[in-house]
Amino acid sequence: MSRRTIVLLVVMGAVWVVAFFYLFRGSSGVTTIQQENTVDFVSLVSRIHIDPDLKKMVIENTPEDLPRVFSPVKLAFGKEAADTLIVTLPALNYSFLGFIKTDDGVRIFLSDGKKRFEISGENPVFEKYVVTYVSSLGVLVLDVENGRFFSIR
Repeated sequence: MSRRTIVLLVVMGAVWVVAFFYLFRGSSGVTTIQQENTVDFVSLVSRIHIDPDLKKMVIENTPEDLPRVFSPVKLAFGKEAADTLIVTLPALNYSFLGFIKTDDGVRIFLSDGKKRFEISGENPVFEKYVVTYVSSLGVLVLDVENGRFFSIR
């Protein structure tokens, strides 16, 4: 071996020794903590206030008599935020059977154990709830009486 190769091997060995020293012994004094910013979606949703006139209109009118008031009102949930809400919010006593996307829009199938509900995207109202988001995890609904969000899984 040439002198140049030996010097290169010695320098490389010294670098490895220093690296292992700091990896195993030198890390006890200095620690870095990486904090992850989490968003509490439940507290954010609880701050949403519903117009009392809108509540009154939804409660007093049957779904056939309702004007298309929900078409321009869109709640912009990101997929990750809405799925987190579906998993963390209190669940209602309904079962989520599934949903399908058709040319006419989305059809959602729910059951309360006795009766099955088929909710379309054109009329997202059933009983006292308005469907705001649907995914494979479940349905996010808005209670029009108290303005709270619930999930159906």
